Amino acid sequence: MGAALADGGERLTSPLVPGEKKQVNWRAWGIGLLIALVVIVALQNSQQVRVDVLFVTVDAPLIVTLLAAVGIGALIGYAAPVLRRHRRDGRRQDKAG
Repeated sequence: MGAALADGGERLTSPLVPGEKKQVNWRAWGIGLLIALVVIVALQNSQQVRVDVLFVTVDAPLIVTLLAAVGIGALIGYAAPVLRRHRRDGRRQDKAG
């Protein structure tokens, strides 16, 4: 079973089998839900706050502070496993070589 293409070829298509369910991409749903929650919380917190970071004091909207904290957390959550994997691979190459 296929669909005809303009150049005369045939594209293979897989018909859905009755009773067969498509697999749900839970990671995408989870990330989407987290993003929605962050946006809702950030939009509900628009008041000005004073933030002390090391030796600097900044007055900023709470929404900016929350989004910065989420961004820094996401960056750390992404970078830490990548660096750990890189170090582990480097140690394996040192032992093998």
